[in-house]
Amino acid sequence: MYKVLLVDDEELERKILWLTLQNSDLPITILGEAASGREALEIVHLTHPDLIIMDIKMPGIDGIEATRQIKARYPATEVIILTAYGKFSYSQQAIKAQATDYLLKPIQPQELIEAVKQALDRLSLKKFQPSPALDLTGLEEQVKTGNLKEGKRQLSLLLELLATTKHTPITTILNSFGLRLMVIVVQAALSAGADPAKLTLIENDLAQDLSHISSLEGIRSWGEIMLERCIGLLGSNQQLNQIQVLVRKAMDYIELNYANNISLNLVATHVHLSPAYLSRIFNEKTGVGFTEYLTQVRLKKAKQQLRMSTKTIDEIAIATGFNSSSYFSAIFKKHEGITPSEYRANPTI
Repeated sequence: MYKVLLVDDEELERKILWLTLQNSDLPITILGEAASGREALEIVHLTHPDLIIMDIKMPGIDGIEATRQIKARYPATEVIILTAYGKFSYSQQAIKAQATDYLLKPIQPQELIEAVKQALDRLSLKKFQPSPALDLTGLEEQVKTGNLKEGKRQLSLLLELLATTKHTPITTILNSFGLRLMVIVVQAALSAGADPAKLTLIENDLAQDLSHISSLEGIRSWGEIMLERCIGLLGSNQQLNQIQVLVRKAMDYIELNYANNISLNLVATHVHLSPAYLSRIFNEKTGVGFTEYLTQVRLKKAKQQLRMSTKTIDEIAIATGFNSSSYFSAIFKKHEGITPSEYRANPTI
């Protein structure tokens, strides 16, 4: 249910709004009323409504100024401005204050209900678009590596999550989801080496087909066709090459940043893969785990400094990414069989 606040300095007007909305069967609950802009601001800070229906002309802080302050602090909040003044200057002010709709009094019940419906649609879309549960990273990885079977499985998981979205017009959500999906998949295929001209043709076809989809099964079929066509542009050798490129990119990042506090998560973000997937392909291609490889690089750099510089053991430990000289010495002896000081004294051992 979406929380609604009614703001008007006339009690009768608030009552009319309340009755109209209560009888509308919309998924809303009216959490309160305010008779001024100042009172509205106080209630907003306490209750965080999703939607505010507010008169423009009120004593003290008017509807325009109240809207401006609310949107500055709570940008996702929808605000519908009501006014008996049908002047263009008022609508301009409402737009500048970031009101999302503007209705003239006397308000017709159906006009108000339709404006509220549209506001709820926008609220649903806002909640859907940034949802971390609908993370497309996994699907993006499968496209980059040409894994059609796993790509389709990732698509199914996303659609299962999409199906749980409530109080949302299905066509609006499907169109938004489809566009996000298409951008991610096409860009992933492009980065994996697919022909840009062929991808453009596919993208045009997909965009046209998307406009006719109105069901989850329709988006599933459309998404699977998209994956087949985009991944189809990547040959099997190209798929293997792309995995190698991603691992090489991770290795290069380690080589350049070994002295910093880097982690699997950080490197995975750099190469646009999930930590789990990067860990698996890194092990497959290098024969060692990420942490072990990072340690090997740091030890190699440390040995170079022990041979070629006059830095202290402490300085070398910090310069090569180890947290302390004692930890550095312990790791060095574990891998090399001798301490850093012994290696410096006789680097040919």
